[in-house]
Amino acid sequence: MRAVRAARGRLGESLEILGLRVVLLAYWGTVSVLSRRCAKPSEHRGESVRPRPRP
Repeated sequence: MRAVRAARGRLGESLEILGLRVVLLAYWGTVSVLSRRCAKPSEHRGESVRPRPRP
């Protein structure tokens, strides 16, 4: 009987951890999508991060 309870306890903990991971993944995914959609568009001047020197 103790072995069954111990196995259920471990299974319960595993399910809690899995559920927490799913919730965090959903949260971060939602935050990522919303931050991309709500961000102000920036001026794109090419791929370079630094401004080009003028001749």
